[in-house]
Amino acid sequence: MGYDYNLKLKSFHDLSFNLIELADRGTLISEYLRDISKILIQFSNANELNIIVSDIKNYYRFSFCKGGDWTVIPAPHFREIPDLNEKSTVEHLERVVFFKKIKESPLKTESGGLMIPDTSLMLSVSLIDNQETTPFKVVSETAFSTLMILPIRVGRENIGLITLKWEEPYDIPKEEIDLYQYLFDVIGFARSHRQAKFHLGERIKELTTIFQITRLGVEKDKSLDDVLRGAAELIPPGFLRPEHACCKIVYAGEVFKSRNYDSPTHILKEDIIVNGKVAGSVEVGYTKELNSLDKGPFLSEEKPLLKTIANELGLISERKHFEDEREKLQQQLLHADRLVTVGQLTAGVAHELNEPLGGILGFAQLIKKYGEINETVEKDIDKIIKAAMHAREIIRKLMLFSRQKTPEKTLFNINERIDDGLYLLESRIKKSGIVLKKELSEDIPLIKVDPSQLHQVLVNLVVNAIQAMSDGGTLTIKTEKSINSVNLIVKDTGIGMTSDEIDKIFIPFFTTKGINEGTGLGLPVVLGIVQSHGGSVKVDSEVGKGSVFTVKFPVINDSQEEVDNG
Repeated sequence: MGYDYNLKLKSFHDLSFNLIELADRGTLISEYLRDISKILIQFSNANELNIIVSDIKNYYRFSFCKGGDWTVIPAPHFREIPDLNEKSTVEHLERVVFFKKIKESPLKTESGGLMIPDTSLMLSVSLIDNQETTPFKVVSETAFSTLMILPIRVGRENIGLITLKWEEPYDIPKEEIDLYQYLFDVIGFARSHRQAKFHLGERIKELTTIFQITRLGVEKDKSLDDVLRGAAELIPPGFLRPEHACCKIVYAGEVFKSRNYDSPTHILKEDIIVNGKVAGSVEVGYTKELNSLDKGPFLSEEKPLLKTIANELGLISERKHFEDEREKLQQQLLHADRLVTVGQLTAGVAHELNEPLGGILGFAQLIKKYGEINETVEKDIDKIIKAAMHAREIIRKLMLFSRQKTPEKTLFNINERIDDGLYLLESRIKKSGIVLKKELSEDIPLIKVDPSQLHQVLVNLVVNAIQAMSDGGTLTIKTEKSINSVNLIVKDTGIGMTSDEIDKIFIPFFTTKGINEGTGLGLPVVLGIVQSHGGSVKVDSEVGKGSVFTVKFPVINDSQEEVDNG
């Protein structure tokens, strides 16, 4: 049966469609080349196939043998064009084909390839840079009889080549060689299309990652830690091999890692800049080795991508800090507004309520003293007296809180007032099953405060601690000297507070206690008194472990004393 060109043409067309379809599967380039090599060697019935491809920086030589053996050999010196001599390897011939160096040869194809039907004969090839025609024999380790070396082209550019080798002589008509060249050009087109599709997909992944991080950063209910924790999970999917990528973000001493983080072999890292200073870093790594042909370990576009992400995280951090400061300022303004309102109301409330409360209290006490009453009525009168006293105490605290009374400051040793302040509370402390510890520093300088108001500060803090230890515990009263201040420390082992509660404890009328257990004015009064003396109050607390209140009073030196008295 003769050569049927139409049948061959159909089979080549069918194969070309299969190769294009294979290119759309999205596998690694090395896997794609392996798959098409297997198909080509079966289609051509060749005994071995070589593919040379370039990834711009490097050249790779793939060898596929009939039966399934597959090897990948980096070819770093592939660009060197040797002088053809009496003995030349197949790789030498592949180089002159790839770089279009063949000037004349009866073996040259229209595409600049070589068709060698009998490698045992002397071959004649002249190169572009050589005026003489060089006869040579092909020396091959497996002594193939027939070789066909054709370029893989995209337009006029050679992006690779394919060498088919047959052990037995194989007569290939010119028409079929042209069909093979058409097929290899289809592979070139498929790879070009694959690369364009690949780069488009990578850009979409990168833009999606940046968008998701930006969107996460503008969510008002997300803290900066929430954003960084979420970003560590969002970043790996934006990189070439998300299944092997992991991320670590370091910011302000905190570390945020993606769930799959595990000692990466290759790392890409960028600094996070906040207000012109390095505040942390973001790094992406791969947990598996990836070769450069498969676009590994990192694409050239991925370094600027990570830099963009780091810049975005820096901007988010600046914005979050600004929002936090604005929130604090708003809370301070609200607090100040409450203080003004309470101050305006206090004077009127005190005058309006003190007189009727005094009458209620006075008449109740007279009835109890001189009236002929039974036990039940007497108990009711005691309740009236207690309620009136409680109301007067609230008014007194309001007066202190709004600073209607000017402090009468005097110099004295704070240790001398501790015992006085605790005198009336020690029995209550014991009844509550609380162990009292006093750690009073002997080397304490004098401070200038209002003794009665200092007493109020101590009593309020101790009562607050007692109420926090309903099941008993340890109450520690401590004094110490620090730079330019004397510190009064009240520490309990009670129920503690959350950070949200700590933010609110100095707001007037805020209380976590039950009805009739507190007015919500004790700690605001403490803060008001301490600030009126130029001091400060610091609170440290942990739920279930207790609270520590540190009150700082400034030490007045001699020069300041003279100014005050001036």
